Amino acid sequence: MSQILFVHRDPEFTSRIKEEAGNQALATPSMLQALQWISDPSVAISGIYLNPNDTRYSALHFLEIALLRRPATPVFLIDSENEIDPQSHYDFLSQSNVKGVFKGRESFREFLSPLRMEFNPDVAIDPHSRPTLKSQHEGHLAIPVQDFEGLRFFPFDVFIEDEAKSLRLLGPSQSKIDPEYLNAVKAKSPWLFVKESTVLEIRESLRKTQSAYTRIENFPSAWKTAEVLFGARNLLREFQKGPASDGFVEHAHLLLSDLFGLVASMKSTTSLARLIEMAKDCDRTLHCTTLAILMAKILKQEHSSIVEILGMASFLQDISLFQSPFGNLADLPPENLPSDARAWFNQHPLISADLLAKNTTLPEVILQVIRQHHERRDRSGFPNGVGGMQLHPMAEILSILNAYLDAGESFSSNSDEICSHYSERVSHALYNLLNLVDTP
Repeated sequence: MSQILFVHRDPEFTSRIKEEAGNQALATPSMLQALQWISDPSVAISGIYLNPNDTRYSALHFLEIALLRRPATPVFLIDSENEIDPQSHYDFLSQSNVKGVFKGRESFREFLSPLRMEFNPDVAIDPHSRPTLKSQHEGHLAIPVQDFEGLRFFPFDVFIEDEAKSLRLLGPSQSKIDPEYLNAVKAKSPWLFVKESTVLEIRESLRKTQSAYTRIENFPSAWKTAEVLFGARNLLREFQKGPASDGFVEHAHLLLSDLFGLVASMKSTTSLARLIEMAKDCDRTLHCTTLAILMAKILKQEHSSIVEILGMASFLQDISLFQSPFGNLADLPPENLPSDARAWFNQHPLISADLLAKNTTLPEVILQVIRQHHERRDRSGFPNGVGGMQLHPMAEILSILNAYLDAGESFSSNSDEICSHYSERVSHALYNLLNLVDTP
């Protein structure tokens, strides 16, 4: 059975597609799950519809692998946020081999409109013929004929093997596909051929886009958010395997600049709320870092201070928790730790700063903020009870955000008590931030 693949993080969307399409569609919120289907030789896919907001995987990597695994399978974008203008994003869409954009409210049948109307979901498939193969014809890839059966037009110049075992042009790029002729071709051979260089050119354009995604105006904004968070999440995962270095710090600084650029470019509260939600789903550290950048904006801090001091401190504050003597403590509630692990946790701001001082050339001001990221204005914090004028203003921002995140769902009922430990200015900024991101 041939199916249509939908990748969308909204469970309401995937549920609707499953209800409308039944077994004619595969629907998932995860690009990783989608890649498993794309790489499975027993799964026939006639089209891929992608909403790229999965922070666990790069949409650009996804497109690259989809291109290599299934070069003839068309990819369309689902723009639920109405942020992609096909005209202004023409260069990106064409270079990425994306065939079109849907706005996310269409029915399953409307999604099929670019494909052949006689699309048959019950096409038989030979799992042994599915993978794209290097052919005996140098410089060409062999693609199963069945991959073209749902298409109206050839996506590339497509060649066929004649009786003399030489290649001749079957259809030029963007020429209309004759279903009857394609069936006749399939009866003679299960394969069609495309120039490998054509596929590699598209792959190279994807890689170039990935290296510059935050600096090109025609890149879809929803992808920028997902790509920046994905990159930062991967950087944190890499750090968990070894100590920090100046190279790590430099990479983190670039990512934070990208994240600040995203926040600065977002005009609507809806976009900001979605950014915060995606950061929350991605990683606690990234959630805290994103909130810190927004808090600093509300407090009208200078751009350089936000990125150079608060951004770096929030991103690096818990590095010692990844490789503690008690394992990774980063995601464990402190109150549930055994007494010896809790005592070590209470010292982690100092340990994190010492690790960074030993292995990097970070400025002392960043190390100071990291040492104080659990201290409070009224000196009731830890590890040293620092407060008053000794508490760095950036550290107070980071501390109240950590208190908010640690409180979780209980914050609403305990907010007055939590905020009483901090200055009125910072407390008001937190409430303004929460009102901002909770606005429908």
